Amino acid sequence: MDRKLVVKLTNLIGYTASISTILLWIIFVWMNPYDPGLEKTSAFITFMMLVLPAVVFGTGLMLEKSMILLAAYIWSFPYSIYMVVTPGVFMLFGMTSFIYFICFMMYRLRGVKY
Repeated sequence: MDRKLVVKLTNLIGYTASISTILLWIIFVWMNPYDPGLEKTSAFITFMMLVLPAVVFGTGLMLEKSMILLAAYIWSFPYSIYMVVTPGVFMLFGMTSFIYFICFMMYRLRGVKY
């Protein structure tokens, strides 16, 4: 496969995962049918554990820095695994975190070390 195509495909998948995480968080906080009374502290914690790593991951893709991708994955992993056991669509947070890892591995395979 052409190297440029792999780079574009990896970035497209990574940006899609980042944006999907942010959109899922918006649904989780404002339109959650399972918990209509989500507290401000819960919204803050989920923002810190899901949205900020998504933004950091997108930044790492723009800068082409694999260590930033790894940091975003490690940061989001614990809360994403917790969200996997929640009902409904919110288990997709686990999938987006897994995609972060896949993108990190793709960067490493193409030689981006730091």
